[in-house]
Amino acid sequence: MTNLIIGIVILIGGYIYLQNRLAAAKNAVSNAYAGIQIQLKRRHDLVPALVDAVRSAIKHEENLFDQILAVRQEAVTALDQEIEKVELAEASLTQGLRDFFAYAEDHPEITATQNISELQKQLEETEDQIAASRRLYNGNVERFNTQLDAIPSNWVAQTMRLEKAPFFGLSAKDAKSAAQMPKIDLPGAQS
Repeated sequence: MTNLIIGIVILIGGYIYLQNRLAAAKNAVSNAYAGIQIQLKRRHDLVPALVDAVRSAIKHEENLFDQILAVRQEAVTALDQEIEKVELAEASLTQGLRDFFAYAEDHPEITATQNISELQKQLEETEDQIAASRRLYNGNVERFNTQLDAIPSNWVAQTMRLEKAPFFGLSAKDAKSAAQMPKIDLPGAQS
């Protein structure tokens, strides 16, 4: 009888331990995703300031400004939706910003403005923070999903009705461009 009681106590203790580990892993995923959202919001807040600064430098490119602000609004709206929609909206914003900066680089009168240079620097720092937040989130997702797959924690996860968390990945277009060799243009280099 004592062995039975000890066995039951061990099983209950093991269940509680695994349940607590799963809950902690699930909360780590949620916390990391919140970190991504904070950095994305910062990026969204910087875009209008950048557009306004560039708009004051040049007046004739209203279509470019309207386009970047439209994709920014789509990204802001997507923040409250599933991660796949966030990924797509952020990929569109990233492409819009790339086009925007390419245009700015082709027009030295734009990049010469101190406000624009400072906003560009802040946006680049934010992009780095977004990348770091994505890595943290994906690491937490990997640990959580591994616990959902491992025995015996997967049995406990089933009783808690836990499902795997999605990874925050690259859009198909970004994944394709990441697989290609970047073009490097060094001043003074001979072709």
